Amino acid sequence: MTIRAFALVIAVLLLGTACGRADDTAQATAASPVVGDDEPVALWQLEDGFVPPGWLAIRPPHVVVYADGRVVVDAARQLRLSPSEVSDVVSALDKDLTGQPPTATPHPGAPAVADVPTTMLGVRAGAGKMREVRVPALDEIGGAYDKQLYEARDRLARLAQRVTAEGQEYTADRVRLVAEDATGRTGKVRDWPKDVPVPPQPDPQSPVRTQDLSGQAANAVIRLVPHDKAQPFNWPVFVDASGARLALSWRYLLPHE
Repeated sequence: MTIRAFALVIAVLLLGTACGRADDTAQATAASPVVGDDEPVALWQLEDGFVPPGWLAIRPPHVVVYADGRVVVDAARQLRLSPSEVSDVVSALDKDLTGQPPTATPHPGAPAVADVPTTMLGVRAGAGKMREVRVPALDEIGGAYDKQLYEARDRLARLAQRVTAEGQEYTADRVRLVAEDATGRTGKVRDWPKDVPVPPQPDPQSPVRTQDLSGQAANAVIRLVPHDKAQPFNWPVFVDASGARLALSWRYLLPHE
């Protein structure tokens, strides 16, 4: 073999190796999103539905998987996955949601259901934006959508069960305080807790106010505003300095919020 022919063979081999590495990198990028640790790479949450306005304001995502492996369920329980587990979850969800429209439409003949939440399923593959698919009444009308959507939800449901069983309590140094108008409500009314700010009311027509807090104000909310996890709709009523009656609740903010 001549020197020129030998050099040509080496060049071809190097090119093939480079292409193979490029393919491997592309596949790894698709399965392992390159984003900040506190950025969600998989998401399952409920939107809307016939629930009190305050609950719509305070309801957390049901499941959030973060790039660093942390999984938080209902802003209450957390567990950390290994990098390979995160990659598996993202790859599977990406496959489930590929080709789905932003809002899914039930198959012909599916029953109409009103006043129920819309399920939002999301996945971030590679360095792209979160792909979000909204599915109205997914939990109420089984079989009305492509099976991949049910598989995506069930995949995250199994993860939520694992986090709830094996994980630890989720806490944070930031909270979301929600106040709902309680004018005319009977029962015990408490004095406004010291060091807890009254959430502003940007919309006079809305019965709900929200404020995200950190530091001393967040600590005051955690200490002084009762939080009954067993009865999430049982909000204590307080009266502020103006005489307004407001039912209060709060939850820990998630890393990306």
